[in-house]
Amino acid sequence: MDLAGVKVEFDQVCVLRDGTRLLADVYRPPGPGPHPVLLMRQPYGKSLASTVTYAHPVWYARHGFIVVIQDVRGRGKSEGVFRPFVQEVEDGYDAVEWAASLPGSSGKVGMYGFSYQGSTQWAAAAARPPHLAAIAPGMCAADLYHGMFYPHGRFQLGSTLPWAFQLARDEARRAGDGATETACTEIMRRPDSLVWRMPVGGEHPILTRYFPEYYDWCAHPVYDGYWEERNWLGKVLESPLPALHIGGWYDPYLAGTLQSYEALENGGRSRDCFHRLIIGPWAHIPWGRKAGGFDFGPDAAGDLLREHLRWFRHWLVERDEELEKEPPVRYFEYGSRLWRTARRSPFGTPREATEEGAGTMRWRLENLGRPANGASGGGVLVREPAQREPAVDVFVYDARLPMSCDSYLPADRSALEDRFEILNYTGEPLERPLHAAGSPRLKVRCKAAGGPTDLAAILTLVEPDGASRFLSIGVAEVPGSSDGRDEWTELVMAMRPFAAELPAGGRLRIELTGSAFPLFARHPNGMPAARMPEACPGDLKMATVAVLTDPALPSMLEIPVIHYDEEDGDS
Repeated sequence: MDLAGVKVEFDQVCVLRDGTRLLADVYRPPGPGPHPVLLMRQPYGKSLASTVTYAHPVWYARHGFIVVIQDVRGRGKSEGVFRPFVQEVEDGYDAVEWAASLPGSSGKVGMYGFSYQGSTQWAAAAARPPHLAAIAPGMCAADLYHGMFYPHGRFQLGSTLPWAFQLARDEARRAGDGATETACTEIMRRPDSLVWRMPVGGEHPILTRYFPEYYDWCAHPVYDGYWEERNWLGKVLESPLPALHIGGWYDPYLAGTLQSYEALENGGRSRDCFHRLIIGPWAHIPWGRKAGGFDFGPDAAGDLLREHLRWFRHWLVERDEELEKEPPVRYFEYGSRLWRTARRSPFGTPREATEEGAGTMRWRLENLGRPANGASGGGVLVREPAQREPAVDVFVYDARLPMSCDSYLPADRSALEDRFEILNYTGEPLERPLHAAGSPRLKVRCKAAGGPTDLAAILTLVEPDGASRFLSIGVAEVPGSSDGRDEWTELVMAMRPFAAELPAGGRLRIELTGSAFPLFARHPNGMPAARMPEACPGDLKMATVAVLTDPALPSMLEIPVIHYDEEDGDS
C-alpha cells in the first residue's frame, strides 16, 4: 500500500527466540535509504499506533524514518499469552534487533510511545540490545511500583481499575466475546460504581476471565520481589542510553517520569549520552492546549512533533549541536502559561533559600482560636509565628464516606473545603508573585484514635475570586493508638511536584483529611495500609485524627520557589 509516497507493509513477522511470532506494520519512507528505524511496541492493536497523542506513522516516515508498529506478545495479531510488562524485556531485545535487520535499515533504532508503549522502551533498554540508540518514553515508569501503581505507597485506583477493563476488553475482542467487549466499554465510560466495590482486589467475573493480572497488582501493596521484577531502572542505570522523557502535570504517572529522568540525570551527562525532560499541562490523553475542560492557551501543546524529530535525528542521523547546548529540562508553568527551562531538574529535593530568591519558603500551620474545620475555620498558614500556646485540631474520617479527589487537574475544591471532615490552613494574600517549581514538603504532628489511618494533604491556590485550585497532594499513614500509647507522630510528606506562578493576591491553602478517593484507594481504618486491598465493607470504620499546632514544635509547609531570568525563562 502506498500513502503519499510512503510504502506500508502490513503484518510483517518478527520471530522471537522462543519461536513466538509477533506481527508489525512497517512504514517505509521515499528514497533508497538506508534509513534509521523508529519502533513502537504496544498492546492496543498496531493500526492505532498511539495516534491519540502522536502523529500517524506516515508522518514520521515522510521525515526519513522506517517506522515499525508492533503488537506485543498476546495482543492484536501477535501470537502468545500476554503477561504485561515482564515479557517485554526479552521480547523488546528481540524486536529491536529484528527491526535493525530490516531491509533498508541503517542499523540504528529508536523507540517511541507513551503509557504501556513507554514502559516497553524501559524494558528493552534494560536488556540493552546493541542496535538501540535512543528512546523517548512518555508518561510511564521504569519502576512500576513507585512510578505507576503505588505513588505515595497507595494504590492508584482511579486510573488503574478502568485501565484493567480496557485490557480485558481487548482480550474479549480477541476471543470473539462481543457482549463482554461492550460491557467493558460501558464500564470504562462510567467507572464510578466500580471504584466503590470492595475489596479493591476482589474478583470481578470479567477480570477473572480476561485480565486476572489486575489481582496481582492489588495483592502486592508493598514493594517486594514481584515489583523488583518490574523495576528496570537499576539495569538501565548500569548502561544508560539517551532518553527523551515526556510527562504531564496532570498525568497519573508523573512520578514515574520524574523518577526516571532524575536517576539518569544524576548519573552524569556526556556528548555521547544525555537526556531531556519535557513536562506539559497535559493529562494522560490528549496532549494539547486543553485538559479536563481547562484551556492552557495556544502555546500549551509544546510542539512535541518537532521535539521528537530533533531528538531522533540527533541520535540516529546526525548530531545537532544546538540541541546539545540547550537546557535539557523544559516545563510549562501554571498561571503564567509560559514554558520554562532549567539546566537540572528542580523537582527533586527541596532547595535551601539563596540570596537570589531561589530556594525554599516555609509556612507554619497554626490555629488562631477557632477549629480549623471547614473553609472558614481558624487554621492559618503564617511565615512568622503568631500562635502562643499549643492547640489541637480534630477531624473524623469515616471510611464509608471518603473525601473526594478524582484527578490531578487544577479543579476548584472550595465546595469540598466547606466540609468539617477537612482541616484547612490558609495563608494571607501574597504581596508579590512567587514562582514555585518542585516538590513541596509537609511536616505534621498528629495522632489517631481508631487508626492506623491515612492523612491526605492537598495543597491549593486560593484565587481572588474564591476558587481553590488543586496544586499538589501527599498521603501518609498515621499510626493507631489502640496499643495504649498516646504519642504524637511526626509525618513528613514529599508531595507531588508542580510548577506554578502564584500571583499577588492569591493565597496558599493546605487541606488535611483522611482520603483522596478515588484517586487513591481509601484506607479502611484500624488495619495497616498493607492490608488495604483485602478490606471488605464490614472493615470500614471511623478514625479520629488530631493535628498539633505548637509554636515550639511547628508543623510546617515548605514550598520550593525559583527565580527566572525573564529574558529566556531559564532558572
